[in-house]
Amino acid sequence: MDKTQNPRMVQQKGNSMNPILYILMRTDMTSLNAGKAMAQASHATNAFIQEVERVDDVEIKELVEIWSTQTWQGFGTVLVLGCNETEMNEAVDYSRRDSELLKTFLEGVVHDPTYPVRDGEMTHYVPVDTCAFILATKTRLTFSMV
Repeated sequence: MDKTQNPRMVQQKGNSMNPILYILMRTDMTSLNAGKAMAQASHATNAFIQEVERVDDVEIKELVEIWSTQTWQGFGTVLVLGCNETEMNEAVDYSRRDSELLKTFLEGVVHDPTYPVRDGEMTHYVPVDTCAFILATKTRLTFSMV
């Protein structure tokens, strides 16, 4: 069987649900270079999957199933957007408050308890919120921060 023809795929042509995992990556931290940002985006996806396991909501579970079967490798579309800390927190708060209107389904902030910050030859490990995730439908969510 061709890898692109996974029988597990449920995303059907004409399906009106187009779930997107948005990752809101902080751009206001000088130390958050491209490599660290990629690691934090990976943390955000893992945090998202862990949060999915904790929720008891059939609609969210179905939407995540659609998202995770967009590819044969078990993931869907992810868009990483840049923002500062205030914008990140406001977007997550807005998503939590107005999820019905926005058609957002799951959100969270990624807190890295040991984020490395280099200071000369010394590396400090500090707790910091690095990014956030929001699962939403593409047709209903826009961010003005991009």
